[in-house]
Amino acid sequence: MAGSDQHDAKGSLVRSVRVGDVEPQPIHWLWQDNIALVKLTLMSGDPGLGKSLVTLALATAVSLGARWPVTGGNAPQGSVVMLSAEDAVADTIRPRLDAAGANCDCIHVLQASIDVDDHGEPTERPFTLTDDIHRLAGLVESLNDCKLVIIDPISAYLGHTDSHKNAEVRAVLMPLADMAEALNVAVLAITHLNKGGGSAMYRSIGSIAFTAAARAVWAFTKDRDDPDRRLMLPVKNNLAKDRLGMAYRVETGESGAPVVMWEPDPVDDIDIDDALSNASDEFRSERRDAVDWLKTELKDGAEASSTDLQKQARQAGHSWRTVRRAQAELGIKPHKREFAGGWWWKLPDRQSGTVASKMLTPEGVQPLKGGHLGHLRQNQVLASEKDPQDGQGVHSRESERIGQDGGDHDREDLTI
Repeated sequence: MAGSDQHDAKGSLVRSVRVGDVEPQPIHWLWQDNIALVKLTLMSGDPGLGKSLVTLALATAVSLGARWPVTGGNAPQGSVVMLSAEDAVADTIRPRLDAAGANCDCIHVLQASIDVDDHGEPTERPFTLTDDIHRLAGLVESLNDCKLVIIDPISAYLGHTDSHKNAEVRAVLMPLADMAEALNVAVLAITHLNKGGGSAMYRSIGSIAFTAAARAVWAFTKDRDDPDRRLMLPVKNNLAKDRLGMAYRVETGESGAPVVMWEPDPVDDIDIDDALSNASDEFRSERRDAVDWLKTELKDGAEASSTDLQKQARQAGHSWRTVRRAQAELGIKPHKREFAGGWWWKLPDRQSGTVASKMLTPEGVQPLKGGHLGHLRQNQVLASEKDPQDGQGVHSRESERIGQDGGDHDREDLTI
């Protein structure tokens, strides 16, 4: 029996399913490994970064069945339903879609719910997910080929829901997820970032339930070194391996409307937590705190392994990327105690500002002057020159993110 309804002694019902009777199904993707069909995806970022413009670029790709940027592969061609609380259709959405080259006949903007009053007259009111999810489902189903639903921002459609209460947020998101599954569409919700610091996992405004319910979460920010460059970086992905980030710029099209111009190469060298700390004063403060912390950990000539320092940095609330910048500022050059051992950190000698290499060599190989390793020099990079933390695999970027305390949000298992 694949499923059954069972009564308890009081006549109450529960429904269960025997897993052995369930046919396994693969994940189907709107955008391979980035946005899944039948699932909720969340995009978060501060105002003015082009999030809405990116959603129009995604809608354009779906309307045309066009090739996805950066990662390649084609979007499934179909219709798109948009809920847009901040942009007007005539002077903003349509011109931007035209500039992107979209097939506007495939894109539909839901603007209001219509009720009938006691006199049989139609009356319009704002659409809300709490009261009108069935109406959204009806529109999606009527299109037959809808592939994507965009809700921008989701906070505008929560009705009387308290966005900071997990139970109330889940009560809105569960029917939305059920609709996505029943109608085989991807749902993309847009939200803003809170003003707190810490892990990107806890930066989406409102309850942590938004992040927990979404199967993939992306964050938007400016490139600190190039303010005109925008970054779209993965925060979590429960359905595929975390993808690399992407970068884009907002440029003016021939019509005068803004368009998204994607960089062809993925972004693989920017930590999401570090990137979101994009206020220069805050960034300098974080680095100064990391410098002070390192000085304390390594005071009086103490040495510490990079493995232990990574753990301790997470516990102290410092991102590893910030600690690495503090390392460079202090002139710390990691060294090895043993030829096959791990890397150790020590503050440089106060007199010379350098630390002698302590790389040990295999038996029979004598270091030359200046620390060179004879015939091994071509194949072995000195500890004082190598970037020793890269590629060790001790802690993944994701574990570093989750390890940071992101504020006063209710904590939940985000893999569920």
